[in-house]
Amino acid sequence: MDLDQCLCSGKSLGRLLRPAILALLSRSPGHGYELAQRLAECGLLSGDHPDPSGVYKTLKEMEKEGLVSATWELADTGPAKRRYQMSQEGAACLERWISTLGTYRAYIDGLLALAAPEPQKLAMIHQPCACRSIE
Repeated sequence: MDLDQCLCSGKSLGRLLRPAILALLSRSPGHGYELAQRLAECGLLSGDHPDPSGVYKTLKEMEKEGLVSATWELADTGPAKRRYQMSQEGAACLERWISTLGTYRAYIDGLLALAAPEPQKLAMIHQPCACRSIE
């Protein structure tokens, strides 16, 4: 079995794209490509750089759902860009995500303790999130 293709490789973390986008937008509005770059810097998606077209697709879906809003920005040079910001519904959704992820964290911590009961093994598994330092 190729473990690089297994869910155990963390490839399913891409499903966290929506809360990651909302978290970034809670700090400041941004353009789609800029958000993709900020996600890559954050390292949330298993170290993979997010596909900008996937970020744009997700933003479009989130806009239809009322989680984000977009305005056109006209530049002196180059094409117009859509600038996204989180809506009130998006803020409520992010609060729910925070609660849900907190619950997941408790489950994951329990699983890690079960799978690696020795404290030194558990310490090796826990690594600080690089996102905390990104503003």
